[in-house]
Amino acid sequence: MLSRDFVSGLAAISIGAIYLVFAYGLRTSALDDSVGPGGMPRAYGWMMLILGLMIAAGSIIKHIRSGAAPDLGIEWKGQGRRVVWAAGLLAIGALYIFGISTLGYPVAIALLLAAVSLYQGARPGVQIIAIGIGGAAFLWAVFVLVLGVSMPKGLFILL
Repeated sequence: MLSRDFVSGLAAISIGAIYLVFAYGLRTSALDDSVGPGGMPRAYGWMMLILGLMIAAGSIIKHIRSGAAPDLGIEWKGQGRRVVWAAGLLAIGALYIFGISTLGYPVAIALLLAAVSLYQGARPGVQIIAIGIGGAAFLWAVFVLVLGVSMPKGLFILL
């Protein structure tokens, strides 16, 4: 009964529920608009929770309709490697989060883009450097110049 779809649905339900707890815990202000700072996080949390319920329910319905127990040995084969691979991406993201305040947004995002490209199997070379620098410049321009979002300067605090 514990198919990948069912387990994924339960994971999505759990993540959505935890997200909602934090979203509803956001402080509101008298200056907030009708949506407030928790509007989008609450919407994301509810969507995640509902999608998780749909995935888990779909798995149960599929199991009931087929009448046969799924071959879980085949279904779960190779999932350990995928979990380890996903943990590697999570580690790269965690290093980015911890490094952004020290290195600053431009350097941290350039390193993140290059690291993810290499992790995904790209060959080391000039292209990776161009992806990191070009992507960082583009994202910095979008967030800082277009959207007016203040990003951590880190090493570039004097600029």
